[in-house]
Amino acid sequence: MSSWTIIFRASGLAAGLAASGLGLTALAQGPQIEVQSLQALDPLEVGLPGAALGLSLWDGTDSGLASRVLMQLPAADSPGYTSPALADLARAVLSSGGYPPAGGRGDQALPVLRADRLLAAGGVFEAYDLLERTPNLNENEPLSRLQAEMAFATGNLRSACHTADALLRGRDQAYWLRARAFCLALDGQGSAAELTAELARNAVEDAGYDALLFAITLEASAAEALPAIDSGLKLAMARQLHGDAALTGIDTTGAPGWLSRFVSGRAIPDAGPANGPAEAFAEALQLSGQARTAALEAVLSQGQDREIAASALSALFDDAVAAHAFVLAARHYGGEVQTLPVTHDTLGDGYRFALAALISGDVSIARRWRDALFNGPPRPPVLPALDETGKPIEPMPGAIEPDVPEWVPPSPRRMVNLDLAMAIASDRLSGDRAAALIAAYQEAQGAAVLGDTLSLERLGADPSPGVRAALLELTPATVGPDLLAMEAAARAGARAETAILAVAALAHAGAQPDAGTLSRSVAALDALGLREAALNLLLERIVARAV
Repeated sequence: MSSWTIIFRASGLAAGLAASGLGLTALAQGPQIEVQSLQALDPLEVGLPGAALGLSLWDGTDSGLASRVLMQLPAADSPGYTSPALADLARAVLSSGGYPPAGGRGDQALPVLRADRLLAAGGVFEAYDLLERTPNLNENEPLSRLQAEMAFATGNLRSACHTADALLRGRDQAYWLRARAFCLALDGQGSAAELTAELARNAVEDAGYDALLFAITLEASAAEALPAIDSGLKLAMARQLHGDAALTGIDTTGAPGWLSRFVSGRAIPDAGPANGPAEAFAEALQLSGQARTAALEAVLSQGQDREIAASALSALFDDAVAAHAFVLAARHYGGEVQTLPVTHDTLGDGYRFALAALISGDVSIARRWRDALFNGPPRPPVLPALDETGKPIEPMPGAIEPDVPEWVPPSPRRMVNLDLAMAIASDRLSGDRAAALIAAYQEAQGAAVLGDTLSLERLGADPSPGVRAALLELTPATVGPDLLAMEAAARAGARAETAILAVAALAHAGAQPDAGTLSRSVAALDALGLREAALNLLLERIVARAV
């Protein structure tokens, strides 16, 4: 029974007793009445809006098994996920709140493990929001440290300092002493900050922290070269000195994986280029590395010439394809596609623009570009000639219209890729058209996409001819223990366990899971009601292969 349910029932009980004149003691003496004590809300009962699973997600799983299952997922200090769609699914599952697993209420390690795995999935803001809602955080030192680190990293300094101040146990560890010293410095208490930092220094030396605190407390000019940033605390200190410029080019070699990924993620700048769009674009093409990306993003964000913005987006996609990161770039910049004009020139990269719109969730914009790719760009309007009074002159019969460049649609293979991606994004997998697309895709790509084809059949697509025979030609693959455990959990009705093990099986398989692992995981997700997540996994694979 959830704490909120208990509280609600206790309130109703008290009201009923007051109305009847009975006391709690008299009621408790009755042989048919069970009195339950109020319990604090467990951290695992805290969830976020839009989470994937409901309150009973841990039914059928005990606390020991829940811990082992969560440990199958990538950890926060690991490289994380190679699939953005899989990371999305992990975040949706891990941000689900519900009744703790059997024997897990009050287990301090489980919420720490959950938050750590949520961080690994790129859910810095989700994990921070989750822990902000968690009661009695100050009684759990590891969970408090995760919350403080995320608060420092995301710029929520007031929250981080409150956590450091409110901690009940473990507050004399070097990390917390340094956190409170920074907070004291922010509050203008430089002497107290230095004394507190000295206590931390006596426990563990950290020259990088000391250099940052020295610059902050003395309001001195910070050295141009920042020390290595290996924690959210140091990132907050660097930002205090340099502002958001501290995010560019800093050394995060010793930082946990989640923090390195957080620092490297950069938004499209709001400010446009200093020069005109054409000149700025030409200059951006001469650059390399982060400077080139930032310059191209500035051209992409400007509103003066959206055709040149389309050229900047093409250049960003070229760089992403060279780095085998088109899916990441498409997700990051895909929202810009709706702002680009459909012209003869921009349609030169219309195929990738349509794929980017699809993977960023805009099927209608993708369809607009797809139709233009097939039919050609919209014809420019013919402006009528005007007479001396300003009235339009009727065109002469047989008048010659302006020349329009001939349009050649993309190859049939590309159109199959795009149309199949659209069918998946729209969840239109049944019927003759989808069957023809899947069969053409399978024929063009061969054995490499058998897992995709089999997965689509598991989601309701009609069987493709020749697939069963092709499956018999595959090299035998070892069935992983996480996949077997996933199917056992599904049979037992253990929803969270099933979803987490499906994510783990796909994460362990890497970019090219075998046909069995992919199709069985997809089927398990669909059975859990996570069909959209399953479709997104397949859409991502189609898009990645399409370029």
